[in-house]
Formats: sequence, structure tokens, C-alpha cells
Amino acid sequence: MLSLVSAHSIAGLTDVCYTKDGSHFLTCGQDGDIHVFDTKTDQTEHIRCADQCFCLAVHEYHIFLGTNRNELEVRSYPHGDSLPSLAHFTQPVSALCLSNSSLFIGTKDFKVVMINLNDDSNKLKYFDGHQAPILSLNVYQDKRWIVTSCCDGSVRIFNIDKQNLIKQLNIITKSNDIETATSLVKVDWDKNDQMLAIPVKNTIHFYETEKWTRKKTYENDSIDQVINLISYSPCQTLFVIAYVNGQLSIINRLTFHICMNYSSKDAVCSLSWNPTQQYQFTCSTMAGEYAHVDICEYIPKSTIISLDKEESQVEKMRTISEDDENESISNDNDEEKEIIPKWFERATSIISEKKSVEIQESFQSTSTSKFLESRYLIWNNIGAITCYNQQIQISFHDVSYHHSITIDNKTDKYNLADLSLSSIILASSETGKFLCLLYQSWDSNMRQWTLNTENNENIESVNLCEDFIIIGTSQRLIRLISLSGIQQRIIRLQGPIISITSYQNQLWIIHHSTQGLPKEQAMSYVYIDIDNDYYLTGPLPLTPKTKLIWIGFSDSGKCFYLEKSGYLTMLRRTKTNQFEPLLISNLKQEAEKNKITNYWLLGINDFDGKLQLRVIELRGQSYPELVPWPIVSIISIPLSLYEINTEKSQLESDYLKIKLFNNSIDNDEYINNERQSLIKMFALSCKSNREYRAFEICQLMDSIALQLAIKYATKSGKLTLAQKIIDDLIEQNNKDEEQKEKHTNKTNISSSNNSSISSSTISFSSSFEELKQTRSKVEITNVPFNNPFRKKKLTNSTNETSTNDELSQWKPSINKSRLPSSNKTIPQSDVNVETTTTITENEENSSSGKRKIDETENNNEDTTKNKRNRLQQFACNR
Repeated sequence: MLSLVSAHSIAGLTDVCYTKDGSHFLTCGQDGDIHVFDTKTDQTEHIRCADQCFCLAVHEYHIFLGTNRNELEVRSYPHGDSLPSLAHFTQPVSALCLSNSSLFIGTKDFKVVMINLNDDSNKLKYFDGHQAPILSLNVYQDKRWIVTSCCDGSVRIFNIDKQNLIKQLNIITKSNDIETATSLVKVDWDKNDQMLAIPVKNTIHFYETEKWTRKKTYENDSIDQVINLISYSPCQTLFVIAYVNGQLSIINRLTFHICMNYSSKDAVCSLSWNPTQQYQFTCSTMAGEYAHVDICEYIPKSTIISLDKEESQVEKMRTISEDDENESISNDNDEEKEIIPKWFERATSIISEKKSVEIQESFQSTSTSKFLESRYLIWNNIGAITCYNQQIQISFHDVSYHHSITIDNKTDKYNLADLSLSSIILASSETGKFLCLLYQSWDSNMRQWTLNTENNENIESVNLCEDFIIIGTSQRLIRLISLSGIQQRIIRLQGPIISITSYQNQLWIIHHSTQGLPKEQAMSYVYIDIDNDYYLTGPLPLTPKTKLIWIGFSDSGKCFYLEKSGYLTMLRRTKTNQFEPLLISNLKQEAEKNKITNYWLLGINDFDGKLQLRVIELRGQSYPELVPWPIVSIISIPLSLYEINTEKSQLESDYLKIKLFNNSIDNDEYINNERQSLIKMFALSCKSNREYRAFEICQLMDSIALQLAIKYATKSGKLTLAQKIIDDLIEQNNKDEEQKEKHTNKTNISSSNNSSISSSTISFSSSFEELKQTRSKVEITNVPFNNPFRKKKLTNSTNETSTNDELSQWKPSINKSRLPSSNKTIPQSDVNVETTTTITENEENSSSGKRKIDETENNNEDTTKNKRNRLQQFACNR
């Protein structure tokens, strides 16, 4: 039995480490205290830090701590005074490793960071690629390697200097958090045999460091418990194994002979070797206790006596041999350089260098990480599906539409979901089960149906259209199934699936096209319109060294995707049925401007020339929490233009939004907004004496806006610009308008002929369309255009000129098509229209003539309106 001593009052993860001189050792635990023990006198000092402490490391006069405060806490040693933090994170620090003057930090928000303690700038080096909380870290200083174990089931080896991934081994058990992990997976290096020892369940796998293949395996047949950690002695003759049941085994490195077994009630979770007495170590347990173990009796005396002498002699021999080798190598290189050309040396170095490429896994938009215990499976405009405590909760934003639904998830283990106005789908990537709930079905006998995958197909992504269900599998297949369960189509993809999204019956699928460059991804998209039978594909551009985190359709049906670097991109559909990728904005930069960690994107609204995003603000976290329920915010962001804070760039951003985010370009509101933005840009260019730029802006205007531009140019003294506009643009614009009128007249004649031919074959079911074609059209008189930006003209002040700028008093016109079309007359005072104080006699005669309408025509119009309303109601009911 281990002779344990209680150190902390609360059970849980307890860490232990020694000072560099070996005079003291420190422990930290779940009670938030640090205990400093003197190795000779057993005197203790208590330092109060936080509510919880997870790990610690000591470097000279500083103590580094991982607490529940989401930062790297720093305390002075030995007094424990609080010092400024070196780094802040969105989750607590879970692992620390100190190597010389380099401190390596692992966090619960999937980050591994290095800080050089001798560098005052405190620059951080990141080792990316982790997808779950970090379990442990270990450094091989001679090779400049660091090994990490992660809850995503992988062990990764990085080069410290180059910050690149050398090897990834997916061999350990996956978990969604450190508290739920079956093992802490604390690894260690065998520096004699150049191997990496990794605990895998109840065995130890030894991997050689040249080709990273498993060379040997240790397993104790009498114990089937999981191994927590392995640690080599400083003399490299023994290694220590700790099991989760509390057993501690000391084993010979060469023969795998068990020298001694110790036991305790709780599992050993940390171990540290005494730097001065190299045959003694201190371990801590999950109960907040510690114990000292001496292994001197298990080591041969010859190694004990000769160890110190050998270390000094080895260092001398190394320096001498290195000098001799350098001299011989330099002589050999001088001879070889004359024989081997330089291009061959470069080619061999490029070929011998191996760089691994990490391919992004599949994900579902608006869902949190699958490694979290409590997470969102989906969040959309209809509701949200959450998973916690082995239960799935389906909540609707509008409670009056449907009540919430709870489903037990103990056996099926659903981890994929989607929600629509008529159905709910759930799927499991582990068990291959699929469930569809038709919660709005009129058939009481068919409210749900299930499906099981076959032929080793794992479900990786699911999605709901209006009339179809989409299932993406690991065999690179897209299966289309109707809401009732009819299998209709199987589409093959070129690479592994990344994500799927839909809008009405349109699909947008992202997949890997080829293996990309190191730290980069090569992706392609597939766009499928099921109703119109469209199939489009092409490459998906990404910024360097980033990943995809969100894809989706906007409310108007445009494709958007968001990268981890924060860039939001839109695919604009061209006239040739191709997609043009357009950079919109950077969400991460916009969040930093508002002093927010990041935005969690939910949806995009792009109507009426505006770009609004539905987001959840993240403050100090990577994903939104389930409790309390997050608040959705609507934000407007500018486009990613240079110098966006200037007036020029802001006007350009407004104009581009009008051009990009308008569904119809024929309505009066769109035309007025476009003219207004162009006139503002033209006026700013004139004020800035940029006449060439003003002329380019005029090339985007129509004839009415050009007339306003000419007036403004002449009043502001830009006579050459006004003459240039008249000479070059007015005539060309008039010709273009004449050609458009001719074309429209031809199309109207052809459409009238076609309607007369087809009217004889129209049935009763299409009578509504017949009335639309044959109804009388209202004749519009050619009235001069009501200038939306014109200044008010009063008869009593026609000769006066205002000192204010003409642009400040321009007002948009009223869209008369939106006024209520009833028989009641609207008084002129209720409408905000520019009027004159005096009305000429011709206008009075014309207005009185318009009021004289035959009563018979009014009766006919009333009867046709009643018929039309009945048919509209009939069509809506159908």
C-alpha cells in the first residue's frame, strides 16, 4: 500500500511538481489551494488561488497555474503573490509542461500554446489541429518535439520550431470532456530506444520515432483496468504505470519484469520525479492525497554508482566526438561538393521532407462541437434541438406553433439532427440509426419511421428540404428520400463530405476534392436544384491555413459560407449559371471592434439592399451555452473594402449592397435607392476635385440621374465635367433607351399573339391566369418624372436661392403602387409629396376631367374585381 498523506479537502484531479533544486514540492487540487511542502522538514505553506486548480508548474520564482478562471494564472514563489496573467482563453487550462524556459499550455478549448519565458514580448506559438480538450503534454527537448493527447481520440506529435504536425495516431478512446474520459493518457519518451510510450486502454504501445510504427506492446494479463499514465525514471532503467483502480506498477524497461506493485483506493493522476534524488518520485491521487515512493532497491548498484560519472564522461565524449565528426564531415563534404551538383541536393531534401496534411472532418452548421457533453444539434429559424443528460430536447421558437418534444437518447445515441415546419430527423453516426418524426402529419398511423444503414455506411450529415430528406454517408453518397420514406435518388461525390445545407428544394453540398497543401484544404461544392433539375459544381476558394465552420442559404436563397479566420463569402449566380465567389466581410474583425470574442452565425437576411446577420454574441467562449438560453442579435456589417471608415468607402459599400442584395431590379424603390447612392458618390467626388472619378460614376447612371448630375456639376463650377457628360453620355444613353423600347414593343406584340392562341385551350382550372391576361390595363400618361431628389419650388420664392447644399433637401418619391387601391379618396395633406402653392388652370381642368368617370364602367370594374377575388381565394384553397 502507498503511504498516502492528505493534502486537499475536495476529491478530484490533483497535480504535483518539484522545484528545480528539489528542496520543495507543490500540490494543487479542486479546493483551489496550493500547498508548498519542504522535502526535509515537511513544513507546509498554503496559497489560496481560485475555486479549482487543475495543473501547475514551477519555474525559478514563478508558479504557473491552470484554474477555473480561463487564464494562465501566475503567482510568485514562494510567497504566492498574484502577478499579471500571461494568456487568456475561453476555457480553463487543463495541462502544463515546462521544458527549460519554454512553457507549454493545453486548454479545454482545443488549444496548445507555447510561451518563451525568457522573452518579454510573451509571443504565443500555436499548435493547431485539436478538436477536443487537451489531456496531457510532454516535450522531447533534444528532438524539439512535443506530444499531445486529446479527447478527440488522437495523439499528435509536433515540431516545436516549425510548428508543424509530424504524426497523428488515432489510437486512444474518444471522450467529450476530461471529466468523462476513461484515461488521462499521460505519455512519456523512451530516450534510450528512441520510442514513444502511449497508454491505450490496459496496454502500453511503444512507437519508434523514425517511421512511427508500433514496435512492441506491454500488457499485464492479470489486470484489465485502464492505464492512466506512464513515466520513465531519470536513469531510464525503469518505468512506472498507474491504473485507474489505484494500482501502481514499477517495471523493468528492458525485460518488462514487474519489480513492485503498490495499491491505493483512488487512481494515481499525477507523478513527478525528484530532481536531486533521482530514484524517488511523488505521486498524487484523485482523493487529493500524495505519497513518496523510493525505487532505489530495484535499480542495480552499478548503475547507481556509475550514473553520475557516466553523465559527466558522456558529455565530454560527446563534445570531443562532435568536434571530430565535424572535422571529418567537413572534409568529406568538400570532396562531395565537387562531385554532387547542387540541384540534386535540393531535390533530395525536398523528397525526403514529409509533411502531413490534416483533412477537415464533416460538420453541421449551427451545431456545437460533437465532443461537448451538452450541445446544440441544430439551431434554425424554427427552433433548436439540444442534447444533454442522454436526452434530446426539441424546442420551438414559437410555442403556439408546437409544444416542445423530449426523446430518450440512451440507446440510440443520436448526434445529428435537423428541424423543419413539418418534420424532425435524428441520426447517429455511431449506430447507423435514422429516425424521422412527421409531427405535422395528417395521418395518425404514420407519425414516425426509422431506417438503418447498411454496407458499412456511416451517416456523416443530414438535412431537411421542403419535400426531401438528405443523408450524406461515409461512402461519399448523397441519398435523397421523401418525407414518407420513399428512396428516390443516390448521388455520388468526388470526395469525403464536409457539410450539407438546403433552401426549399435546393441543395448545396461541400466536399473534399483532393488532398490539399499542408495546413490547407482543397474543397469543392455541388449545387442541386431538384425542381428545375440543375446540377452545378466547382471549386470552393478558401484563405490560407483555415477551415470551414458554417455554410448556408440566406433568406433570399443565396449561398454563403464562413471560414474559421472570420471571412464571410457569397456565391453570386451569374447569367451563365455559374457561381462567382465574392468576399463580403470579416466577422472576427467586426467582433473585435465591438470588444466581443466572436459571433456565432445563425442566418443571413439580404432583402431590400441590406445585409443583416442573425448571430449569438460569444464573450470568452467558443460556443453558446445551453443555460441560460442565449439571446439572438441582429447586426449590420459593412463590406470588406479598404478604408471603410472614410465617407467614400461607406458610400461605395452602400451602393454595392444595393446591387448585390436586391431580388428585383424593376421596382421604383430599387431605382430610387440606386440613383440616390450614385448622386451622393458623384457629389463627394466633385467636392474632392476628382472629376475623372465623377465621370466614371456617371457611366453607371440612367438619363434621369445624369440630368441631376449635370445640374450639380454646373452649380458647383465643374463646367468641363458637365460638358463631358453631355457630349459622351447623354447621346449614348438615349440610343440605348430607344433600343430597349423597340425590344420591349416586339416582345409585347409576340406575347399578345401567343396569349390569343393559347386562350382557346385554357381549361377551368386556369381561369385565374385567363383573367390576368385578358383584364383591361390602365393607361399611364407620359407625365414627366417626379425627381426624387429635387428641391421644393415655391411660386412666391422662385428667384431666391438657398445657401444650403442642394443635396441636403432632396427627398425620395412615393412608390404609388404601394398606396391602398380603394374607392375612397385620400386627402392630399396625408401624403408626404412635394407640391406647389399655385395650380395652373390646365392642371385643374385635367384633374376635373379625370374625376368624370362613367358609372357603368365603375360597375363593370367592381364585378371583375369580385370575380378575381373569388378565383384568388379558390386558388389559395387548392
